[in-house]
Amino acid sequence: MEKVSATFAMDCSIKLEKALRSKNPVKAVEAILETGEKLKQWSKEPESAIAVYNLFDLVHEEDKLFYNTILLRLVDAFCFGDKLVMVAVVRVFMSMFKLSRRKNRSECVTLFLCKDRVYNHLEILKRVKSVYDKGESEVKGLALVLFGCLRDFASEFAPVRYLIFTSMVSSDDLEVKRDHLSSFSMFFAWYVN
Repeated sequence: MEKVSATFAMDCSIKLEKALRSKNPVKAVEAILETGEKLKQWSKEPESAIAVYNLFDLVHEEDKLFYNTILLRLVDAFCFGDKLVMVAVVRVFMSMFKLSRRKNRSECVTLFLCKDRVYNHLEILKRVKSVYDKGESEVKGLALVLFGCLRDFASEFAPVRYLIFTSMVSSDDLEVKRDHLSSFSMFFAWYVN
């Protein structure tokens, strides 16, 4: 029998945590990118039925709790990591965002960056905003791209909306270029809805 997402969600979360605690930044980046690949694979799997949870003696929707734990760990890595780690986290979120924006929705059964799946979305937004507030222009640009990937719920958080609008009139060219994905995706979401 093939492994279902619920059976390896905890293992994925633990491996990511161990790698992030390591003093070797290369190991952390590899673990982040590997977690991104696992999340892509996981998003293509259908939702597990209650019978599957019972078969593996798992708590119902336990995998969703581990998914949210993985997202928080990735955001914490973004908050406290060096620029290599930050870029790796942004790459993972961008790949998940692109996967959810595909025209053929039958390929992507589970949309992982939607508000219904991310239970702790306000905490994620607050942590990324604190990085934005303290960072230089390159870090602010990465945070803006991350906000663009989280647009499903970032557009409802007033402090994030405000910083998107203010960064669009920034005098820093790098910041304006980097917020293109963020502002475009957020505005598109507002106009469509």
